[in-house]
This record gives sequence, structure tokens and C-alpha cells, in this order.
Amino acid sequence: MFMLSNADLYSVEKPSRYLGGEFNSVVKNWEETPYKVALLYPDLYEVGMSYHGLQLFYFLINQQKDLLAERVFTPAADLRELIKEKDLPLWSLENKKPLYSFDVIAVHFLTELAATNVLETLSLGEVPLLAAQRTWNDPYVIAGGPAISNPSFFEPFLDAVFIGEADDIIVDLLRFLAKAKQEHADRNDTLFELQKFPGVYVPTLRNQTEEHHVLRDNIFHPTKFIVPNVEAVQERAVVELARGCTRGCHFCHASSYYRPVRETSPQKVVELVRTIKQTTGFTEVGLLSLSTFDYSKLSEVVDYLSGEHLNMSLPSLRLDSLDTDLLRKVDPTKHLTLTFAPEAGSDKLRKKLNKPFTNQEILDAVDLLSKSGWNKFKFYFMVGLPEESDHDVLDIATLLNEADSIAFRNNRRSRVHATVASFVPKPFTPFQWEQQITPEGTLEKYTLIQEHLKKQVDVSFRNPYFSLLEGVLSRSDLKVANLVLQAWKEGAIFDTSEQYGQHFLWQSAWEKLGLDPMEYLRARDPKEPLPWDHIKVGPSKDFLLLQREKSRKGLLTPDCRESCLGCGVCGGDLWPTLA
Repeated sequence: MFMLSNADLYSVEKPSRYLGGEFNSVVKNWEETPYKVALLYPDLYEVGMSYHGLQLFYFLINQQKDLLAERVFTPAADLRELIKEKDLPLWSLENKKPLYSFDVIAVHFLTELAATNVLETLSLGEVPLLAAQRTWNDPYVIAGGPAISNPSFFEPFLDAVFIGEADDIIVDLLRFLAKAKQEHADRNDTLFELQKFPGVYVPTLRNQTEEHHVLRDNIFHPTKFIVPNVEAVQERAVVELARGCTRGCHFCHASSYYRPVRETSPQKVVELVRTIKQTTGFTEVGLLSLSTFDYSKLSEVVDYLSGEHLNMSLPSLRLDSLDTDLLRKVDPTKHLTLTFAPEAGSDKLRKKLNKPFTNQEILDAVDLLSKSGWNKFKFYFMVGLPEESDHDVLDIATLLNEADSIAFRNNRRSRVHATVASFVPKPFTPFQWEQQITPEGTLEKYTLIQEHLKKQVDVSFRNPYFSLLEGVLSRSDLKVANLVLQAWKEGAIFDTSEQYGQHFLWQSAWEKLGLDPMEYLRARDPKEPLPWDHIKVGPSKDFLLLQREKSRKGLLTPDCRESCLGCGVCGGDLWPTLA
């Protein structure tokens, strides 16, 4: 591995993060494969290996004879220091090639807070950070993912951004860029042609771009998964039950970004689960969807898989689609935690989010399920929501206390855990114009909850300074890109984890650049231009404004499975597709 000795490598924590060679990994002949792509996931190996999208594109690209895809992750501090000391470039896991030697670097952006990790990883790989500094000999750097739908905070570092879903277009796009690089084509000419691909935004051109959607039959489902060398955050096979959601929660960016819903047939789901079980040996399968219990054939799938000796992972559940008869089919001793996302503590405020279920329905579900053997219940809440009162905040504590009492009464091993975070307004949602509360205001609300919680209820509170940073980046303008670069120069990295992130470094960057974070947390006038207006993601702006007004009046919007709401996403061949 260049000049790293075994002694060097084994001096770092978890050296297996950097070795490759995992079961099902693909190592192609470097010299004989024309086009070379690095899939850069800007976080630790064990985090990136839990991301379904990375595995999806890895196997999709590697099944092409003329393309290879290799993985690169942001290394931990000990390896970063070691390769800087040895003056070595960061390498890929498969062929151990320097990052700069690839034709294209595809960056996965699942959170805006990964921005400094991307800069650090490119720097370690000896890739020029600014797109304007790259020559014909440098890779093209292209990013995709929901967190880059407003790319303002990262535009100077990217040659292009892919807006939307790329299953059916990524191969042609990568071939085009890789061939252009190898032919020493003029980068400006290449990028001008690249913008003609659906969903491609080129920062230097500021072109009007519309999100690209994939029809159900074109969604790629991997039949293999790389089995990690190091225990990953989530060790399981994943099958995509459905892509998209029809609920339209007003705060939810994913609900806009992944519209409309496209369900995989139950026969296909079962076939995938059985194949992946054989090709990986995983004993747990994650049924992936933004709203699992909305999948129209879930009971049928669970019945089919009941004899497969698998643990099934059920992600965040909605109380208004909870099927208690179905949950009785799932062994609670193999899946001990049920996760719910009420988001708000009161019925009135939850209704303004377009979540129609009540606190009583939540408590009734806890009562029924704890009697049936479930003993771990996890809840997600937000504070700082539009039109929130102190009473709404106190209702979070009251709801958790009551849930704990009911669960403990039915099963003395029961535990209730909750995570509370500050609301972050996201672009392309009905709440994109709303104000975000300050960290000081968030801490006051946290204190209010803590003062009224029973001691046995376990609640973790997200650091409000990272919510502030997320809010600034998600609704950024081009000036924020300078902030990202300055914060990275100050030493900011791993802002995705409060364990590593140091918000005071960002504070220093703000002060040096003379920027005010409160400018990005303020409420926006619906008539003022937004920095992301030239990019179209999800429903039309008129539809979002209508939903914002309905929220303020406490009026619910029905599920678009029932009837078309006229949001502007569907048309032509693109419509909700059920199993």
C-alpha cells in the first residue's frame, strides 16, 4: 500500500477499515478497464458501509465491463496524520489507487454537515479543491444526494451536481465524463455538454435544472452486498420496498425529493431477500422505505418471509398506518425496538405538520405492543417548530412520561427512549420560508422538557449548534461556500458527529469572514428570491405556498394515493406506482 508498512497500518485503530478485500467486493483489472470511478462517501468506513445507495451504485457500475467503481471513505484522525506524515495520497480500497488517479469522483451527500469531510478527503487524495483549479489531468468531481439539492454551500468545489435519482442515467453520465478526461477534452466544453443530461446542474453555468426521477421498473436493486471487514453501524441486507412517500409532511425534505411513491412488487422483494441471504449470509434484512407501513403489500411480504429464519428491521413507523395485526407476526424477541416519529408533543401542532394521529393513538399503540412483548420504544421529536408554544414543548415530556408508565406497567423490562432536536427548515418544503430558532432558544426548550421528565425516561438532545450549522448550509447562498472552506482550514471535520465536531471552529470562521449566521436562520418573505430558485425539486412553489397556508390554518392534506393533489411532480410516465 504505497509506502505504508504493516507496522504503520496496524498502529491505527481498526486497520481493517482501509484494507478492502471484503466478501463480495469487486476488484477489476485497473489497466484493462477503460473508465475509472471513485465512489466517495465522506464519513468513516463503518458509516458509509451502512448506506444502501453506496452499495447500489457500486454494483450497478461494476456490472459494466468498461467501468470500475472503487470506494473511498474519510479516514479517522490517526490514519490522516499517518499519511500526511508519510506524504502519501489517500487510496481506494479495491486497487489501492490514489484518489487523484480516477477519471471521476462521485460524492454522496446525505447530510450538509459532511461538507468539511469532503474537502478533507479530496485534499488527502491530492485532488485540487476548487473546480476552477482543475486541469485536464484531474478527475471530474460530481456530487449527488438529497443534501446537495441546494448546492450553494459547495458549488465552487464541484464540477457538476446531479439533482434527483440516477439509477437509469449514471452509467452514461460517467462514461461521458471519463472519456472526456482521457481525451484531454476542454473542461468547459465538456461541462457545457454535460448540462444537457437530465438532472445535471453545472455550477459555472448556473443552468436551470429539474430533478430527475426514475420509473419503478428502472430502479436498480442490488442482489449482492459487500460484507464489511469492520462492524458497520447497520449490519444487514437491505431491500428497497418503495421509493418515495405520499404523506407530504410539511417539514420533510425527503417527501419532496423522492416523490412520487414507487413500490416494488412483493414477489420481487421476496426474491431479492432470498438471493441476498444466499450471497451475503446476513441474518437480518432491512425493509427500506420512507414509510414502511404504507407499503401496500407489507403483510404479504412478511408472510412470505416468515419461514426464512431472518430478523426483520422495521424503520420509523407512522401511527396512522400502524398495523398491529402485522406486528404480531414479527417476533419482538428478534426485533426489540420500535421507532416512532411523532415530531410534535401535541395533537394541534402535529396537525400543522400534516401528521393527523393523536397522542391517545400513540399511547394506545404502546399499550397494545408492550402487552405483546415489545419492550423498547424510541421516539423522535423536534422543538422550534412554526407556531410552537411552551405548552406544546411540555407536551413532549408529558407524552413520554405517560408512554413510559404504560409500557412499564405491561412489561417491567420496557424502556422508552427519545431523541429531541431543533427543527431545521429545508428547501423545497412548505416550511422553507420559516424561521429557525437560535441555539439559545433551543436550549431553553430542552431545559423545559428535562425539568418535567421522569428520571427513568432516557432522552438525548441534539447539540443545537450543529442544528444551526445544518440550517445555515441547507438554506445557504454562494457566500457560505467561503465559510465551509475557512472552517475546514480552521480544522473543522466530522461535523456529522457531535463526538468529533467542534462548533467553535465554525464560529471563528464566521468572525473572520464577517458573516452572520442569523441571516440564514431568519424567516423569508415568500415574495423574495431564494438562492435555490433555479433548481426544481419536488412540488411547485405555488403548491408549497398553499401547503404552508393550510398548515397555519391546521388543515390536513390527504395522502396523494387517494387522489392527485396537483403538486406538479407527476406527468407523462411518472405517477405513483403501487405493488
